[in-house]
Amino acid sequence: MKPLFAILFLLCFSFFDINAQELKVSYDKKDLKVVIQEIEQHFEVRFSYNNSILENQKFSYSGTIDVDLFLLEIEIQNRIASEYIDRKNIILKGKDKTNPSYVLDEVQIVSEYLTSGFDQNKEDGSIILNPTQMGVLPGLVESDVLQSLQLLPGVSSPTESATNLHIRGGTPDQNLVLWDGIKMYHQGHLFGMISAFNPYITDRVNIYRSGASAKYGNRISGIIDMHSSDDILEKTSVGVGSNLLNADAYIKLPIIKNKLGLVVSSRRSLTDVFNSITYQQLGNKVFQNTKIEDINTQTREEELTVLKDQFYFVDFNAKTTWKINDKNRINFSSLFVRNELDYANSTFEGETSNDKLDLKNSGFSLQTDHSVSQNLKLSSNINYSDYQSDNSLIETTTVDSESYNRTNSVKDFGISFQSEIRFTPSKKLLLGLEYNDYNVNSLIDFPEGSLEDEIENNSLNAINVFGEYRYTSKKWFVNSGLRITRYGKLNKTFFEPRFYMNYNINPHFKFKSSGEIKNQAISQLITFEFNELGLHNNVWALADNDDIPILSNYQLTTGFLFDKNNWKLDIEGYYRYTEGLTTSTRGFNSNAITDSYFSGKSSAYGIDILIKKRIKRFRTWLSYSLSKTLFNFGDLQNGNFAGNFDQRHVISFSNTYKLKRFQFSLGWHFATGKPFSTPSGIGTFTNENNETESFLEYGSQNNTRLVSYHKLDGSILYDFKLGKRKNTKARIGISFLNIYNHTNQIDRFFNINSDNSEISEERIIGLRTTPNVVFRVTF
Repeated sequence: MKPLFAILFLLCFSFFDINAQELKVSYDKKDLKVVIQEIEQHFEVRFSYNNSILENQKFSYSGTIDVDLFLLEIEIQNRIASEYIDRKNIILKGKDKTNPSYVLDEVQIVSEYLTSGFDQNKEDGSIILNPTQMGVLPGLVESDVLQSLQLLPGVSSPTESATNLHIRGGTPDQNLVLWDGIKMYHQGHLFGMISAFNPYITDRVNIYRSGASAKYGNRISGIIDMHSSDDILEKTSVGVGSNLLNADAYIKLPIIKNKLGLVVSSRRSLTDVFNSITYQQLGNKVFQNTKIEDINTQTREEELTVLKDQFYFVDFNAKTTWKINDKNRINFSSLFVRNELDYANSTFEGETSNDKLDLKNSGFSLQTDHSVSQNLKLSSNINYSDYQSDNSLIETTTVDSESYNRTNSVKDFGISFQSEIRFTPSKKLLLGLEYNDYNVNSLIDFPEGSLEDEIENNSLNAINVFGEYRYTSKKWFVNSGLRITRYGKLNKTFFEPRFYMNYNINPHFKFKSSGEIKNQAISQLITFEFNELGLHNNVWALADNDDIPILSNYQLTTGFLFDKNNWKLDIEGYYRYTEGLTTSTRGFNSNAITDSYFSGKSSAYGIDILIKKRIKRFRTWLSYSLSKTLFNFGDLQNGNFAGNFDQRHVISFSNTYKLKRFQFSLGWHFATGKPFSTPSGIGTFTNENNETESFLEYGSQNNTRLVSYHKLDGSILYDFKLGKRKNTKARIGISFLNIYNHTNQIDRFFNINSDNSEISEERIIGLRTTPNVVFRVTF
């Protein structure tokens, strides 16, 4: 009854109009961009503009003001014209046509897609996420870039993690995730439960589920392109905060006024400081059915003693922006992400075991932009990403000790050059050249005298040429492009045509369609060699001409968008076909006795639907995905079978409401259970030492499904000001995941018991009721 009452209480907000139509202000030469942000927040409107028209612009006004009066005042004071797209979306344009810096250029005409902070590019159909302006979302006490995306139709996480994103039948390693141009190979903390990107310095995130630009390459599924702010603030801005998992701080510092700016942020876990209820719940989910859970069970039974139980994560970001002049800008960004686990135990006989897992992803990017003229822009980007995974085990007895070690590293270097040529206001050409160099190393170090060490060192370089032509009119937007990739070591060339178009049938109804071919030379394999810890079993590997082919994907989409009177209906159907899928034997359930790589293909098709209604400060939306993913691995099974993460129905029903300084959110999520394979019996074979071993036999792949998944999430935020000057903003909030504490099964697997006589079943259970609390201060 309590969850039902909460839903009805929130829905009732839609019948009340408490949206103030005027705002009392007192501005004295205040930075215009700051004023615009305040107007946006209070009146819940969105302004689209070129940053250059706001540079060095001030605004003065005292008294009550509304949106129309504000637009009139900035036209008089700042010579900035305005144009309504609708009552909630407004374009700002410079009126001085003789000054190139005041001409509206490349403005993205957007409209609110879900709630504040979620917008949609009306040209290329991509979703634009602004974490700094995002409103409250169900179950999130703070903005989380990757968790927020799961509210979009076609984006899901069957394992409840933030980083395990499946986009329209693709897998997480098939997504291209960029931070200021740095490729991210490790994107999460706490084994993927939260994302590794600080939302308070993330200015914009572009999400492509389909119809991606030709400038994006080497991934075959979705694209998540994150950008930190390029703005140079006039005053220093500082923010600090903490929730029950981590604490963070950032500073945005103008070093030289309007010329040089610095942004630095850092976040660190509190998990090794105190054992909060949030960490307990997340840890119970992450560590279940692993060695750590087994040891904890034996500890409670007084069979073992835990000597060390340490886990922490940290991330660090820094960005320097140098505006040399009106035509030249340089950005330098750097990033460091780390997760470390150190777990040790001992028996009463003096035997000890120490597991360590260290995951790191660091990198940098150097971006230059040069405007030759209004019609010609040049840019370059140098980027480097370094991923390291180290997993070690040291076992000590009273007689000797043995050590095991597994490492996996990726070093990714890239450099690109782009030119953007504008022929007319409606016609534009993008040309680019890109070079990539990949080095992937894997090492499995076994104790001396047991098994041979496994060492794999692979490198691959690629030269990419791409071009793209864009045509824009009142009715049409057409983006057609081609990307050509040459892999030198493999002696292979790939052609990747890209196409996206939309046609405005009328001001409120739009038809859209896209087609694309993509290829991918680096992907993840699943391995279980010696990793008794049971965590982070994925290993990055490069394609070769033998076991691991290059992934190739073909995707078609079509749909329409209706947007009128605060109603939004977005329907898009898709079909995608993928070749070159690979897996290790243990990645599936197979009757094969020895490990080997299998090659296969998949097809996925579905339809994504979004229905949204906004009633003043109340927003409600329903996202629904109907999909089917089929695998075909001839060496495993004849014919097609359901994909490992195939979920036919995924539904999210979300609601948000703003009441003065309060923000409320409540959302219900439902998903069909994912498939799994049930064993048919126990088989035996004779190994090299003439010993009999047992293995599980399977009749068919993914022949059974888990029960349906559902949960209810909620959040409440309260914003207020501190101090007499009231220039210090503060926020407190609380969130709950799985409010009614439903037991959700998210995976199931089988083992043979110790005497090889019976099959045991292991279940992975999702998060139980998980609260979190936040407190933040910004000044």
